[in-house]
Amino acid sequence: MKKFTWSILLFVMFLGLFSCTPSQEPDKPPVDPVSDNTLLGQLNIPDQFDFKTTGELKLEINDSDDGAYYYIYSYEDVIGWQEIEYADDEGNTVIDEVPVADHYNTIELGVVRVTDGKANVSLSVPTNVKKLLLKKYYKGAFTSAYTSDITEERPLSLTFNGSNLKTKSRPKITTKNAGLASDILWCVNGSGQLFTVNPEDMTTVRKRDLAEGTWTVAMDFHNHQFYTIGRGKPYKLYRYDVDVENDYAVSEPTIINSNLGFGGPRLEYANDEGFLYFSNKDYIYKLNPTDGSVLETFNIDGGLNNTGGGDIAKGKDGSWYMSTFGGLYALTFNEGSNEVNAVRKSADNLPFTPTSLCIDTKQTPDIWVADNFTPSSLYVMDTQTGGYDTRDPDNELAINDLTKTPLEYENVGDSDNDGCPDDIDEFPNDPEVCLKTVTPTKYGWGSLAFEDLWPYKGDYDFNDLVVNYRYTMMINLDNKAVRMEAKFWVKHVKGASFNNGFGIQFDNLLPKQIESVTGTDIRSDYIDVQANGLEANQEKAVVIAFDQSQNYRNETSEPDPDYNELTINIRFTEPLDLDEIGTSPFNPFLIVNGNRTKEIHLSNHSRTSLGEPYSSQSVTNLDSDGDYRSPKGLPWAIAIAHEFKYTKEKVEIIEGYNHFAKWAESGGELYPDWYKDNAGYRNTDKIE
Repeated sequence: MKKFTWSILLFVMFLGLFSCTPSQEPDKPPVDPVSDNTLLGQLNIPDQFDFKTTGELKLEINDSDDGAYYYIYSYEDVIGWQEIEYADDEGNTVIDEVPVADHYNTIELGVVRVTDGKANVSLSVPTNVKKLLLKKYYKGAFTSAYTSDITEERPLSLTFNGSNLKTKSRPKITTKNAGLASDILWCVNGSGQLFTVNPEDMTTVRKRDLAEGTWTVAMDFHNHQFYTIGRGKPYKLYRYDVDVENDYAVSEPTIINSNLGFGGPRLEYANDEGFLYFSNKDYIYKLNPTDGSVLETFNIDGGLNNTGGGDIAKGKDGSWYMSTFGGLYALTFNEGSNEVNAVRKSADNLPFTPTSLCIDTKQTPDIWVADNFTPSSLYVMDTQTGGYDTRDPDNELAINDLTKTPLEYENVGDSDNDGCPDDIDEFPNDPEVCLKTVTPTKYGWGSLAFEDLWPYKGDYDFNDLVVNYRYTMMINLDNKAVRMEAKFWVKHVKGASFNNGFGIQFDNLLPKQIESVTGTDIRSDYIDVQANGLEANQEKAVVIAFDQSQNYRNETSEPDPDYNELTINIRFTEPLDLDEIGTSPFNPFLIVNGNRTKEIHLSNHSRTSLGEPYSSQSVTNLDSDGDYRSPKGLPWAIAIAHEFKYTKEKVEIIEGYNHFAKWAESGGELYPDWYKDNAGYRNTDKIE
């Protein structure tokens, strides 16, 4: 009987060790982790590898052209330059060079202004980036150049001399669009309706109806004409003239080809070439716009995971993109052959079905797409990840395709008199700030994923708390940050588990350097907030974003301020150099289940003044030295420079992502983009 009683008691104790519920005391070890039989626990992790997908890079630009602006982009797999020839707006022949890459893979990292011959900036750069692409803007004109290869161990410093980098072409100057803040979008649909949308306020203007319904529209903005293909057989090719001097009135149509032979979505006019392009699911046709005849046929190589819907578009830098129901693709026309390589840029299938695509002509271009619903929504996307924000026009009409009339200025002006011209000024009505830098991308997200059983072994699914982040620095004309916006999207909270808090420590900043913090969500008395919104009793500046993760259980497919999105605004006491602030994602941490002393940070990051090391030195404590790395080098938190699709409950990250192990064991050298949805990268049945 005694033996039976002890067996029952041991069994109950065993179950208690493995349970993970809010009622469990957070300082009790859930399991003796000495025998680690997990897949992740079998890896050989190099010393000091911190599982980061970004690194800090310090860039110094030297240029004698004071007042020049440098737009900074990451670049991958650069091949070189290609010479192109085209006619400018006055009919002159222009020979120029454009960058050529395996695939256009740019991320906008920031923008700086040259003052007293220099510009310095600290950047958070994905570890798979090979070079930086710098676009210099000076006296109304652009030019581009690459930096040297990024191959050294980070943190890394690069110096670029731009004094001899001369601008090559000036933007078109007209009077009609003076003062517009962005391109005007032209939209068509299968009912033959035509209307414009102003992207700044989503106001629409109806134009005359088209000769017939259409799924396609393409704009020749040099000659103020656009083309459509009738939605049904015999697929007539139409051209319409636009009277820019008469409120963009649209003419009667001219039939260019009465039986084109094909129809559907995906029509583009390449304004730098003077040709139309049309695509179906397998081919892209180059068309003569005077008669619709096919001049060349290109095979689409690389595969489209979904061929429905969509469109093609060409940017002013020569880059091609395609949208389908499967997402966003970058296209590369292979020189010397009739093949086009398609590389998927979207991290995942989009939650909407895009039927259109156009690239605007701002200094930092955006991609615009629409869905196939009635009424249609518009989505503005970045070119790197397919990250997007949603916009809704002020009408109830469908959008089956769209194009644009580009931004054109006669006299740019300076609306807020801050010395930053309106065509550069990201905040034309705010004299405090001029520029902005956004990490990881304007419309995309980075992710932070936590295991909450520190200092004990977890299950390595990294889904106890998943928080997406996006930081925007608002910068004045002296390249100093005046304020910061931090957006957080609580993407996943583990069910029936701890009620955790989440905060950010700015390791480089003191509390006195922060004037105010607004937008946090504090509901418990275990967080003490001082008057300026920072957490009290901290040596460094600490912002607690929220203190109860279980309040964010209403998960949505997009960030929703009513459920799972926070926008936190931080104003600095005095404008700060970006170097002083540091680089994202800074030092994020989780507070375990209301125990303010128990914090979980990224590997090799320091705890705050209120965090304490776990006192137990037993074999169950895997982090006795407090560096948030287990003896085998494993983390309790990871930061991904991309929106993270977490694995299913109790499924290790190594099972969902096929190249995670190779990346970790190589110290980040192999597969630095392991988190993407490239072919063979994921086991989708194991990912939520």
